[in-house]
Amino acid sequence: MQYLLAIYEEGSLTGASRRLNVVQPALSQQLQKLEAEIGQPLFTRAPKGMIPTQAGIEAYEHFVRITRDLDTALNALSGDGGPVRGTVSIGVVSSAANNALGETLQKFTVKYPDVSVKVTGGYTGELQDQLRMSRIDLAIINMPPLKQDPRIVDIVKEDFCLIAAPDTPITGKAGLRLEDIETMKLVIPSQRHGLRTIIDRAANGEGLALSPSMEFDEMKLIEDFVCATDYVTILPPIAVNRALRSGRLKAYPIRPAISRRLVYQINPSRPLSAAAQILIDEIREDIIEFSYSLGNLVG
Repeated sequence: MQYLLAIYEEGSLTGASRRLNVVQPALSQQLQKLEAEIGQPLFTRAPKGMIPTQAGIEAYEHFVRITRDLDTALNALSGDGGPVRGTVSIGVVSSAANNALGETLQKFTVKYPDVSVKVTGGYTGELQDQLRMSRIDLAIINMPPLKQDPRIVDIVKEDFCLIAAPDTPITGKAGLRLEDIETMKLVIPSQRHGLRTIIDRAANGEGLALSPSMEFDEMKLIEDFVCATDYVTILPPIAVNRALRSGRLKAYPIRPAISRRLVYQINPSRPLSAAAQILIDEIREDIIEFSYSLGNLVG
């Protein structure tokens, strides 16, 4: 199982060999044995690496579930006295992953060295699809403020702000309205992005249709662009928290408030392992702390 998982996740025999510390011929031989047992090829070799067949994709999904169930069983049997171990796969929207998540993971790996963490980025809908297919254990996503779902646990409610470089002239700093921002040089995520959906919904509520001259979906690209130009953006502060804390960017409140719920969603048919629960608890705690501290920088 570990051989197939490594080849699938690394995308090549070379990467899988390095990860498992196994020579490539032995890895190739084990793959051939597995394919013979299953009765069909699991990968096709291509110039860019190993491409999974449909059978390979299905085998990977089954093996991932088996591996997680085994990790959960081992943690349960070892009791409170044993080390927390296993593999945790999480999906995270970029507006949470940018800056904030890295610091949490650094601390987590020191405290729990026997836990392997895999992080996948994506849009809310994509991550929910991966969750349904059991490719990830949980997804950290954006949700509209009023939507309720028993599979969803709130992390933090965060207001969007106007974000600009410190030397960009901003009038009406105490409470900007979207109609004020509409006339500014604006860069925001595209309409396929969950944050844009929330922004557009707020604009439509005020009878506006925002027409930004720039649309970037990568938070880091928006951050760097706004830092270097007189463009402004509309984002939750966590999305650019390092730039705000360092003074490279400034945040101004928007009235009426535009809010997003940052939540985590689980697959109700697959309870979280001990390792996954510990990790999401630490992520949640750190994001709440980030949000609180960034609130002091708005205005």
